[in-house]
Amino acid sequence: MFVTADTEVTVQADPNDLWEYAANPENWTASNPKEHYGLIYFCPENRPAQGVEFHQRERVAGVYADLRGRIVYMEKPNLTVWAGTATYKLLWGLFRFHLPEGGVFKLERTESGTKASHNVYIDFPNSLWGRMLRWIFLNILNGQKAVYDHTYRELVYFKEKLENK
Repeated sequence: MFVTADTEVTVQADPNDLWEYAANPENWTASNPKEHYGLIYFCPENRPAQGVEFHQRERVAGVYADLRGRIVYMEKPNLTVWAGTATYKLLWGLFRFHLPEGGVFKLERTESGTKASHNVYIDFPNSLWGRMLRWIFLNILNGQKAVYDHTYRELVYFKEKLENK
């Protein structure tokens, strides 16, 4: 049972420049400072590449998440597909649940600039527990809007940084 968010902005920058900026884990963390607590890619360059694993600590809809994933597919700079599992912690870690997550980060050159999109998903299990978690996420935590806002904020940050150089 998926919760998805599809976001996009147009950036007045070359796709290569946008990718290089967004691929830096310090810039990615800075793109959402109230909800990002660090990102590391487990490779010598500390940058995304096909097959590279990563670890991101963040907050989504007010809930701390420890996301561990892998870059599944990459066509630099145009397309990055990632997938992982986030461990969400409620009540200071007393309750923990693991949810598959993933996304597609895409850069497309257009006549008006580079269209940057980040389409993400969280996959809640199709069980009584999963349906209950999803209901809480959507109805109490306003999770659909929170995921959209979280992802959109990242793209807007990149747009502002690159256009105001």
